Amino acid sequence: MFLKQLYYLREIDKFKSFSTAAAACNVSQPSLSRAIRVMEEELGVVIVDRKRKVFGLTAEGVQILRWGHEILRGVSEIQNVVSLSHEKLAGTIKIGVVPTAVHVIPLLMDLVKDHVGDFICDVLVLSNAEILEKLNVKQMDIGIMYCEECPKAPAFVMHELYKERQVLAGAKSYDFPPGDEISWEAAAQFPLALLSRSMRCRQFVDVGFQTAGVKPVVRLETTSLELIHAAIMKGTHTTILPLSSFPLRVPPHGKLQIRRLSGFSAGSIGLVRLHESPLPSFVGEVWKIIVKIDFEGQLDDLCRSDPW
Repeated sequence: MFLKQLYYLREIDKFKSFSTAAAACNVSQPSLSRAIRVMEEELGVVIVDRKRKVFGLTAEGVQILRWGHEILRGVSEIQNVVSLSHEKLAGTIKIGVVPTAVHVIPLLMDLVKDHVGDFICDVLVLSNAEILEKLNVKQMDIGIMYCEECPKAPAFVMHELYKERQVLAGAKSYDFPPGDEISWEAAAQFPLALLSRSMRCRQFVDVGFQTAGVKPVVRLETTSLELIHAAIMKGTHTTILPLSSFPLRVPPHGKLQIRRLSGFSAGSIGLVRLHESPLPSFVGEVWKIIVKIDFEGQLDDLCRSDPW
């Protein structure tokens, strides 16, 4: 059995299609199908259930693929060690992060670099469910996601990084009340650009308004943080977002004012990984560094009465 056969099997499961997997592997479909047939003959089991209308692996195929992920990950780590030693890099790590926490990544990277030196960070912006899925199949090392969305199971290790601080943000032209805070009733009067209702962050905002018994003036809904940032910088809308969803390193000084929403606690963002023993050494080192970062303090420094 060759490594390329495991790679083919991984791509077949990923795309649920022989033809698409063959294209992704840059081989012909007959060549890919023949490689899987040879693997089945070598192992004496059927891996792909070709009789069902809906594509799928057999129970044996699922087990083989699980071991295949382990083997391919090990090969990838060996290749990384060789490559990194040549480039004099400390290591490489794959991180998945929910959209509203993406701006803490540069802070995280700076502090890790201070401790270990240059390294490679491969970051994907994903939903909570996608992060868990990629952790399960070991296509990712660490996730940054909502704590309450992580299963309470021995398979996962979760560490809370910070509690989200929902803030109302808008251009200086809006008549925000003085001070650090604003009520949900007052925030409901401003034209809002919010994330889509399917996103966890937006669901917390909806609960805030429902608890206050008011209906907000929502003028824009989107899955794009960039669009919301553009709208509030232009001055056409205000928004309610976690403070961590704004660029932390380059705040638009003099452009925005922010007020913390009072009387409501949103979700917690945490660090999650699989409960592995032993943990890959570089992943373990990065984990130890991240859990010591004072994200709460970093975010508190931004939530102040003077405008950005």
